Amino acid sequence: MKIRFGKYRIPVPKSRTGRIGVGVSLFILGFIPGPPGPAAIPIGLTILTIDNPRGRRWRRVTIVRVGRRWQGWQAKRRMRRPAKDGASGNGEVL
Repeated sequence: MKIRFGKYRIPVPKSRTGRIGVGVSLFILGFIPGPPGPAAIPIGLTILTIDNPRGRRWRRVTIVRVGRRWQGWQAKRRMRRPAKDGASGNGEVL
């Protein structure tokens, strides 16, 4: 089993105790300043939600919400872009 995190795929232990151990350790490492830093917190929580039904539901709902917001941001961004040269339709040449 692997978790996709951006363009990376992170392998997850097959045993439940292994997943819980890795998830808790990553979560705790997220609070310690250093190389893994705060980026380890969401990875640890994601690994911990694999075995918990409520956690799985929360993760799925969150992924859908973030995806919808992302699509909205992208649509707004496309609408705000200025027209390219010659696309204004008034026939003027600069």
